Formats: sequence, structure tokens, C-alpha cells
Amino acid sequence: MTIENLKNWMSIPADEDSDQINNAFDHIAECLKEKCVIRFEGRGYRILDFEFYYYNENHRDITVHPRNAEALTWYINDFGGIDLNFKSDIEKVEVRTEKKNNTYVSYKYTLTDRSFFGGILIRRIQRIDDKYIFDGPLKVSELFRVFSAADQHHHLPVLEISESPLEPIGFKQCTRHNLLGSHKGGDVEEIISKKVEYNISQCFTEVDPVLKSKLKEELKDFKGKLYRYCWDELS
Repeated sequence: MTIENLKNWMSIPADEDSDQINNAFDHIAECLKEKCVIRFEGRGYRILDFEFYYYNENHRDITVHPRNAEALTWYINDFGGIDLNFKSDIEKVEVRTEKKNNTYVSYKYTLTDRSFFGGILIRRIQRIDDKYIFDGPLKVSELFRVFSAADQHHHLPVLEISESPLEPIGFKQCTRHNLLGSHKGGDVEEIISKKVEYNISQCFTEVDPVLKSKLKEELKDFKGKLYRYCWDELS
């Protein structure tokens, strides 16, 4: 596996079916577990815990943060964590609000059958030379915290294929952590409904009621998907 191979796997076609998407996840997971290292300031970091998020017309996981991005780029998500982007394309709309003689601007996304977007959340990493673990998405983001405002050559963390084999360790697959967020109370169906309504209100322009109903039904299945890969010793 080369970086170009990995980039190709992360360029999932907009109309790809669910089986092929899961196949891509499997190939990418093997590469991240066994071959990939994040290089930053002369030190290497191994990925110990990560989760897959991807949306297209055949894989409508509405928990995914919308974005526009090239494959294999870094993304600071809405909760301050770091994602490794899939190739992503969705219409972005400028929303203007008038208040006290001022115009305020924000952005939302328009969900269509042509939309596709997603990323891989990096939950934990380990510094290779001293085995220190950065435990949680916000700890991982420390690598991306401060960069020069004047230097045109940004020295960002770089994902590489390790030149030497990584130490074999065991990973387990499990469901994604806290997928439904802080939405509590009621039965599972009610919590899922709240999650979908919240995500749509925060991220998207108006969504057709029929599609919204389908997104709620499909999230029941997505919440049980084993899209998280975690080092056994951390589980």
C-alpha cells in the first residue's frame, strides 16, 4: 500500500453502493492499523483508535459532518477533533441574517442525491519513541494547535507509510463512541429522531420530510455498525 493507493481508496465514488463502501473501509483500516504513521516535528505517531464516517445516496449516515474536501486531507471537525477526509462534495450555501443594521453570515449545506462527504475521526494516537498515548480527539488535536500566521510554508502533520514494519498489536471492531451525542430521554427511536432533527437544523438547508423520515430509519442501522477500530488494550 502506498499513499497514492490510500488516497484512491478514500476517493469513494458518489454513487458507490454500501457493500463497496464497507470494502473500502476494510482496506483503509488495514493500512491505518499496520502501515501508517503521522509525522510531526521529527517524531512519529501511531494511530490507535479511529472511526469511519461517510455519507452518499446509498449510505445515508446523517451523523457525518458535511464538508468539501480532497481525499487524504486534514479536517478540524465541529467538536475540535481531527478527521482524515474522504473526497467530499456537497453544495455549500451562504446564509445571511439581518440584525440591528448588521448582516451576519453563516454557512449550511444542501443535501441532494449527488452529495457525498465524510472522514475518519482520529480518536487516539501513540508517540512511537516514548510510547506516550494521546487519549481522545482533543488530545490528538494538540498536534494541529499552533501554526505560524506569517510563514507561507506551513509545517503540518503528515501521514506517511512507515518505512519499517510497525509493532504488531491487536485491534477490535466496535460501534462508534457516543454516536447519538447528548440526546437523552425517551426510547431509542425518540433519541434517534432528536439526533437527526438536530443535525439537520445545524448543518443543512431544509430537508424533504420523506428523506428526513428515511434518515431516521436508517440511523437505527448505522448506530450498530462496527465502524470503530480500537487497540485492544484501550478497550
